[in-house]
Amino acid sequence: MAEEIKTQIAFYDKDAIKNILAVLTVAPKKVVYIYDQELKDMSRFAGLQKCFYKHFPGITLETYAVNIFSIHEIYQQVCQVIDANENCALDLTGGSELMTIAGYQAGLDKGIRLLYTDIVKQQMIDVLDESHVVQTATLTLEDFVDAHGAQFIGASHDEPKEEEYDRILSMCRTIFTHLNAWKNTCSFFQVALADSAPGELDLRIRTEIQQKDGRWLKPDEELLYEFQRQGFLRDLYFSGKHLVLTIRSKRYKTYLISFGVWLELFVFIHAKKCGCFQDVKLGTMIDWDAYDGLVVAGNEIDVILQDGSMPVFISCKLRAADTPALNELIVAKKRLGGWFSKGIIVTFGDEKSSKNGTYKRAKELGIELMDKSDVLSADFGQRLVKIIQGHDLVSLKWKKI
Repeated sequence: MAEEIKTQIAFYDKDAIKNILAVLTVAPKKVVYIYDQELKDMSRFAGLQKCFYKHFPGITLETYAVNIFSIHEIYQQVCQVIDANENCALDLTGGSELMTIAGYQAGLDKGIRLLYTDIVKQQMIDVLDESHVVQTATLTLEDFVDAHGAQFIGASHDEPKEEEYDRILSMCRTIFTHLNAWKNTCSFFQVALADSAPGELDLRIRTEIQQKDGRWLKPDEELLYEFQRQGFLRDLYFSGKHLVLTIRSKRYKTYLISFGVWLELFVFIHAKKCGCFQDVKLGTMIDWDAYDGLVVAGNEIDVILQDGSMPVFISCKLRAADTPALNELIVAKKRLGGWFSKGIIVTFGDEKSSKNGTYKRAKELGIELMDKSDVLSADFGQRLVKIIQGHDLVSLKWKKI
């Protein structure tokens, strides 16, 4: 299919995947977008061009504005593009209903190929010959970010190395079964290391220290010894009322002062270890406008990965979830992935067993939820894969979301 098409015509859509999946599948020499004349932010097309250039450096991109409520104007514009170019095909996946109608008629009258992408099944279909089906290209998270005119600007936490995975998972299990001890110990480290330089890894301090609110903090000794056994600390020594230790790396230091990072690491490592997903990222920060001259981080996404051509957004809460956490996930999911994306929240509450309001709200919003019972299970990795791959976007189409 791709070799026969030199010019691909598409209707610009709010869903990024509709704008890029067909083009990356067909690989034309030129792509022409017909878009709503009310759209004024042309940086959207700069983002698309950046996305395509990474795959096809010689591709040309053109744009034409139309009144999307005028079938005649849309029809005329499509015909003009067809007449001005050779070996055209029209992608009917995006745009408005009237664009689809006008484009279909123009394509029939001009005798060009009419294509439609079934995004869920990852198939491109020739509308006039439904037996002609090809698998779509596999997208990356970078494709989505580029297409949105956004950019990755780093991560809130550095990803661990593969050889550290088992040690971290072992530490996670200890923390999850001694959560109160971890709360106190993490709070202790947050106060003790508050004024230290990032590279300062030696700590010599009293075993009991006071917060600004007057509350006294003391680390859990057994937990600290477990951190040492797992290789996060060394030279741990308790001497009466004093504590001496050395943190093994700057990255481990950030882990010790972040209460919830261990659940993020737990989910990230299981997603990496299963080998089912592409582009698994930890603590991703995105600047939603790469063309405004300012670098501003939007919401952090705890874990983000690619399942086929669909992005999956995972929010991790080492506590019970609440409605604001669900809303935050919905915003990030819709902003980058649009409808064709998946959202999962992993919590340390009992939402599933109690079927509380948060659980019901997640179901209403089309968000999959994993709770404490899943996190503490021996087969968490399998459950994670099952819930991601079993997330049914087709059935969600008719839910009241």
